[in-house]
Amino acid sequence: MPLLSTLLSRDVPQNFYKFQFQLYSALFFVGLLGFLYLSSPIISRRTYLSENALSPGLVSSDLYVSVEHVRHIMGQLRTGYKNHNITDVIQLILIENGIEAYKQDIGRNSTNKQEENIYGIVRAPRLASTESIILVAPLHVRTQTKLQQYKANLFGIAHTLAIGFALHRKPYMSKDIILLFPAAQEYGTRVWLDAYFNNNPYSLPLDAHAGSIQAGLALEFPHEKFYSIDLRHNGINGQLPNLDLINTIVQLCDKNSIATTLYSVYVDLSTNEPFINYILKSTRTLLLNVLTLATGISDGVHGQFLHYRIEMMTLFGSLDKHHEYQTSPITMRAFDDVIEGFIRSLNNLLERFHQSFFFYLHVNHRNFVSIATYMIPLGLMVLPALIRSLVLYMSFCNSSSTNLFSTHGRTMKFYIDHTPIFIEIFQCLAISYVLTWIPLKLSLLIVSLITMFISPLILRRFHSTIYEFDYFQFILLLIGSALLGCLSLLNYSMAFLTACFLMPCYMFAGFSKLDHWFIKLFCRLLFIIFLNPLVFLALYYYLTRILMNGTIIFPDFVQFSNDLDTYFASYHLFNTWTVDVVCLTIIPIWLLLYRSTFSIRL
Repeated sequence: MPLLSTLLSRDVPQNFYKFQFQLYSALFFVGLLGFLYLSSPIISRRTYLSENALSPGLVSSDLYVSVEHVRHIMGQLRTGYKNHNITDVIQLILIENGIEAYKQDIGRNSTNKQEENIYGIVRAPRLASTESIILVAPLHVRTQTKLQQYKANLFGIAHTLAIGFALHRKPYMSKDIILLFPAAQEYGTRVWLDAYFNNNPYSLPLDAHAGSIQAGLALEFPHEKFYSIDLRHNGINGQLPNLDLINTIVQLCDKNSIATTLYSVYVDLSTNEPFINYILKSTRTLLLNVLTLATGISDGVHGQFLHYRIEMMTLFGSLDKHHEYQTSPITMRAFDDVIEGFIRSLNNLLERFHQSFFFYLHVNHRNFVSIATYMIPLGLMVLPALIRSLVLYMSFCNSSSTNLFSTHGRTMKFYIDHTPIFIEIFQCLAISYVLTWIPLKLSLLIVSLITMFISPLILRRFHSTIYEFDYFQFILLLIGSALLGCLSLLNYSMAFLTACFLMPCYMFAGFSKLDHWFIKLFCRLLFIIFLNPLVFLALYYYLTRILMNGTIIFPDFVQFSNDLDTYFASYHLFNTWTVDVVCLTIIPIWLLLYRSTFSIRL
């Protein structure tokens, strides 16, 4: 504190004002480039297993699941889907094999048909039901080619049942195994979890419970033949499973020669891959990691389990081939070895996952970046706002003592009328709150944005002296810095994108301090054309689609609108707070910065 007081007792060097814009720009772009540099093998770290108890499941395999048995189960399931009684068929199969089977009513769907979850419990023979592992196979899953098309999860359900039957009464099992087959994907899973943990007073209790759920796996296989497995682990509001869980699956897949991808991007770690291709694919994976986590919604049913702090991820059967010599699909035997090794690894755990990382970014399936590393680029991007606020504060105040080493505080050089400042902040908060909490549709968002743009004409402009304008900017800088600091600890990906959007807004809003009509007009046009929340949303969506497809695609407005409606439906169902953060913090800050370009000097 004495050191800080000594610093604040001095005036800002005049030479600093000449180069402050260059300094702020350099810090922002160095942070941006530093983020992209995280994909370098010099920065990223090799994955490893922190929990030694997971290792025994990687060594041997003694479980045999015959191909004929799996195909017989799939034949029964096809009949159930054809006759629209799939839950009855699954329950009958479970009971015939000596496994407890129960149903749960989750309500009616859009066609007014009653939907049900079906679940079974494989009791551990060695111990009482104190802990459990869960395998989830949704009744229907999204296909790989069309995101809005659903298909029966025949392969996933059949193998979940076959693995459960094979592990029934195995002497080494010390944890129960829950076999869950939810209807309505994420919604059915959430209803089951709410009932399991008695979290919803309106839901009926389940007929049976197992032990405390430690971890699990979701199987989504819309095709009976697949050539690689896509690992999906994004949770709600940026949550991630423990890194040991993913590393266990990756090692088991490598052991059985199964190619694994992240966000459908495969990075070949052999020496055959050119270094430039490695960097490009790793950077693509890193960007997709951040862009998808920033939405706050999950990419599978596992997200509902992460909400309850149950370590979970989804295996998705992909049709993509990643090797020239790969002509045949992945065998059932290899896939069953992966599931068996995973369950036996979890069966060895004596405590919950805690040793490895919960905050990380994936570069590829074998390399990651920890929180201690990826926070540095974000800090550099936010640092200009902190430096600028410190400079403004030092320019406001005089030292209370002529002694430079005094720590008695500072006094303001001028009088500040806080009333117009707080009126301006209240107006922008009220506009953002009212206009962004109407029914969320793309057309209404456009109307809201237009209303925000004309707000300087319909509301009272901010009248201020040059000192009050600087003080107003000082408050906005502190609000933005505090927002990004808090957001970085909750959802780093969203904080990073927010910094990419707000930092240029701060820079050009600061230019409007120069009282010249052309500069003010230029800043207003920038806010309308480029520094626009809806334009930033469209660019973000288009960049994400390009990275997912791996090629340049034409913008599809209809698909954009449909995806936006799907996201808002998830927001209402699963309580993601991304929309709340945007509506109540980011939009008001942007509106305050935009309206500052219309301020009138006294």
